[in-house]
Amino acid sequence: MTKAEIVAKLVAGGGSRDRATMYADAFLEYREATENIEKNGVIVQHPRTANPIENPYLVIRDRAIKKLTAVRLPGVPALW
Repeated sequence: MTKAEIVAKLVAGGGSRDRATMYADAFLEYREATENIEKNGVIVQHPRTANPIENPYLVIRDRAIKKLTAVRLPGVPALW
């Protein structure tokens, strides 16, 4: 789903375009982060040292969740 499609669904559901755009950005950020975590796992290798580290996308995912829960819009269930 593209950003434009997400915004269109949220606006059609009764949300304002600016808030729908903010939600779409956070939604795409969340989706990218969860895909990376599913693909690479929670623990990954550091690119230079090869030491095990927490996947940096965990922080991105958690930040996106906070943004998603802060924005209240009608039509959001249609995305999930």
